[in-house]
Amino acid sequence: MLDQRFFETLSPISIKDAVTLIRATRVFGDQSNECSRAERLNGPEDQDTLLFCEKPAAQNFPRKFGLLILPDAYDGEIPTGGAVALAQSPKLAFAILASKLHRSKTFTERRTQFDKAISIDETTYVSADTVIGNDVTLGPNVTIGPGVEIGSGSIIEAGVVITHTIIGENVHILPGASIGQPGFGFVPGDEGLVKVPQLGRVLIEDDVEIGANVTIDRGALEDTHIGRGSKIDNLVQIGHNVQIGQHSIIAGQSGISGSCIIGNGVLIGGQVGMTNHLRIGDGAQIAAGSGLMHDVPSGEKWGGRPAKPVKEWLREVAALTRLTKRRNG
Repeated sequence: MLDQRFFETLSPISIKDAVTLIRATRVFGDQSNECSRAERLNGPEDQDTLLFCEKPAAQNFPRKFGLLILPDAYDGEIPTGGAVALAQSPKLAFAILASKLHRSKTFTERRTQFDKAISIDETTYVSADTVIGNDVTLGPNVTIGPGVEIGSGSIIEAGVVITHTIIGENVHILPGASIGQPGFGFVPGDEGLVKVPQLGRVLIEDDVEIGANVTIDRGALEDTHIGRGSKIDNLVQIGHNVQIGQHSIIAGQSGISGSCIIGNGVLIGGQVGMTNHLRIGDGAQIAAGSGLMHDVPSGEKWGGRPAKPVKEWLREVAALTRLTKRRNG
């Protein structure tokens, strides 16, 4: 559900206006209601929610919603929980409507009074409605956006920017990190690329360390989540909706695309690149420099570009080395 600490909800949109705005090809069901909030498909069920689904095959639709947008090629049974619109691009239609329903809260009032148990540099900007625990240290030129929570004992070093984020206790964030910025989500429209509103948060559990110049995007509709005790090296990019389990390690210059799920105790070497929507099982290890394009089962070691089980990768490297020596011999 949309977190009101970070987002404003604007005026509702009537379903009749909504289907006109997105140029729906067909509309079914009751169009007399309004949409007042955008939601993920498996989120809270209510008659005012705006939903979309790009791949509706074998999908369990909610029993109650305001407007559900499906592809115009959909030929299955029409859900009966609310109005249903068919559109050429459900994601584009959702982006257009969601941007009219919600917007991110802006920096307005600065907080000037703090508990004596907080150490804060005079150059740091903290929004008025932040929640900060005891024994927190905020270094020079730190910026903390509206609604952010920072748990006790956490250290935020120089130049860090944090928005749309809830941080646990004893978290250490090194200089220059940027956390909670909008994820990289665009969809083609008639006049170019349309930004998909990023309406989720970043959740960081206790005892996490985040390296210098790391960027962690907030979720689109789900949250981006960093599990307890995980350690993230410098210059790592973590995309929207990524889920990282407990006590995992991600080495420098790695890039994790949106909606990847990384288990507990995972080791990811430096300069690893991951395509989106991958699942990395508990205890898996990914060799440095790997390009990952497939799910990795728990406990397995993978490497290479494209990555594969490490024994298979090493056999291929050895065979290629022998072939090269014969040709050059």
